[in-house]
Amino acid sequence: MRKRRTWFILISVLLLAAGGGYVAYARYFAVAEVVQEPTLQTATVYQGDIVLTADGSGNLLPASELELAFQASGVLAEVLVEVGDQVQAGDVLARLDDTETRQAVAEAEMQVAQAEINLALAQNEADAGLAQANLDAAQADYEKVVTLAAHTGDQLTSARINLEQARTGLADAQEAYNVAWDPARDWELYDRRRATALENERDAAVRNLEKAQDSLQVAQANYNLAVIGIDDSAAQDAEIRVTNAQVALANESIQLQQSQLALAQAQLKLESAQRTLEQTTLIAPADGTVMDIAAAAGESVGGGPFITLADLATPLVRFWVEETDLSSVAAGNPVNVVFEALPDYTFSGEIVRVDPALVTVENTPAVQVWASVDLTSQPVNLLSGMTAEVEIVAGEAKGALLVPVQALRELTPGQYAVFVVKPDGELELRPVEVGLRDFVNAEILSGLELGDIVSTGMVEGSDSSNEPSTGGTEPPAPGIMRFLGGG
Repeated sequence: MRKRRTWFILISVLLLAAGGGYVAYARYFAVAEVVQEPTLQTATVYQGDIVLTADGSGNLLPASELELAFQASGVLAEVLVEVGDQVQAGDVLARLDDTETRQAVAEAEMQVAQAEINLALAQNEADAGLAQANLDAAQADYEKVVTLAAHTGDQLTSARINLEQARTGLADAQEAYNVAWDPARDWELYDRRRATALENERDAAVRNLEKAQDSLQVAQANYNLAVIGIDDSAAQDAEIRVTNAQVALANESIQLQQSQLALAQAQLKLESAQRTLEQTTLIAPADGTVMDIAAAAGESVGGGPFITLADLATPLVRFWVEETDLSSVAAGNPVNVVFEALPDYTFSGEIVRVDPALVTVENTPAVQVWASVDLTSQPVNLLSGMTAEVEIVAGEAKGALLVPVQALRELTPGQYAVFVVKPDGELELRPVEVGLRDFVNAEILSGLELGDIVSTGMVEGSDSSNEPSTGGTEPPAPGIMRFLGGG
């Protein structure tokens, strides 16, 4: 019994000690938990500037580049420019040795002069009509002799008819020859589809004319035979004169045509020689800067590029931006260009072209862009190929109403509102029209006024931190409840 009582006393002492320890711990060591309410974070609508930019890098390149070459091969007689020279359209850049080509031009000019003389003589004879007059006179004399011979008959009549037909045939052949050898048709010789036909037509015209002449001579001979026995020596002489006059008349037309053809051919040769001479001179087709010269005087050149001419008066910067910056790239957007070699100068310009396909730059897809550069904006000279850093100004607003982007609440895609803190502390959800946005601020086009206070979210209250809460929710203020239709 005494033993049981001792254990009871011991247990009571232990319980009292434990209770006292808990009271001491609770009073002197435990820290009381303080629960603080979340506080509202706000910002004031202010006026400032907002600029949206994208960056890229590239090189300065000529607006255009021409590789010039001689159209003929030869030895360089002189090169009149050096690398870096500024030239204008029409300036002579270089010449080939033209000794032989000038001689060819002189010979062709003499041939043209001689052909013109021959044509003038033939034309004078044709204009005078002497051959026709001689034929008419010889024919009249012959007819007179035959009439005086008083010999008629069927054979003579037939021979005379054949003779007239032969004359008609000769006239027809002569007309066909004139049509075929008309100088106005010479252009057909340079048309592959017409050249062969024209050559065949001319050959046929020559053969037919010769055949008609022969037929006339045969008819004339037959006619002469028909009058044998009745024609004395006077008639024979008259007939010979007729034949000679006919041949002379036929030759007159042929000679005129041949003279015209000879002149046309001589003129073509002269034009060809002149073109060859012109090809020995290399002329600048446009204004530009000489970038490269492939040979020196005394060296042989062919038809390959000899002088490279570039337009450096209006150079372009070709640069690349990341694919994610595509929305900032558009023709007409202004750019600021800083060259690696001239870090203290900023050149203005604008985008002139955006290539329609992505390119690969250092194994990364990129957008290739071309921009102009205002060379007058800085007093320095630029060199082709210079490395450039480019800033694209995708959007800019000066003196705009700005709020932090945290203040925006997206109601529907593209439609925004903000919570405006009213003087009595209540919150009003107000729709706004948003313009430009960056990672910090948003431009407000309508819905707010300068000095308005807007909510940017809630922060958890504590003794050591004012960081915004992750939830970012607004308190159920009475103003909000009324806006939402609550009580």
